[in-house]
Amino acid sequence: MAELTTTLNDLLTGRTSEISQRIGADDASTSNAIQAAVPSLLAALSQEANRGGGLKQAVAEDHDGSIIDNLGAYLNGSAQLNPRATDGSGILGHVLGDRQDTLARGISAKSGLDLGSAMNLLTLLAPVVMGMLGKKEHTKTSSGGGGDLGDLLDREREDAQSSGGLGDLIGSVLGGGSGGGLGDVLGSVLGGDRK
Repeated sequence: MAELTTTLNDLLTGRTSEISQRIGADDASTSNAIQAAVPSLLAALSQEANRGGGLKQAVAEDHDGSIIDNLGAYLNGSAQLNPRATDGSGILGHVLGDRQDTLARGISAKSGLDLGSAMNLLTLLAPVVMGMLGKKEHTKTSSGGGGDLGDLLDREREDAQSSGGLGDLIGSVLGGGSGGGLGDVLGSVLGGDRK
């Protein structure tokens, strides 16, 4: 099972009510959206890492994992963290560019969230996902073990592709699947080069 996906989903599932309130949605739709958004964001970050887009530097400089340690405060808007670590719009802009709305539409279709709530969710989750990468990197550095960030994200993507229900979605995100529906939307969002 994908380590980061599982850890993030477990962490966020325990906070579904807080997240629902923050994005203005019901708990069931929010939970469904989280399950689709987390692997989608990790797949996008996997492509960013493979593209050499400075992901490792961004994690090292701006995402030390403190957002994970202060998740409750972040979700209710009271956390005093590095502003770059909590800039969900900036993260999405860098990773997805002008394709953010397309991904939000795909998450909306998959979960039942309205488009505005889906975009709010992606903006809220992007710093959490980056924070988890930072926490993982910090733990790896202090323990002297672990592999490359790109390798970790590739394993996350591969695990998601081989798991039930996400294989077609993630394959389509990366242009290698034929899942249809949300997969086709995400394939158009993440496949090919950004302009």
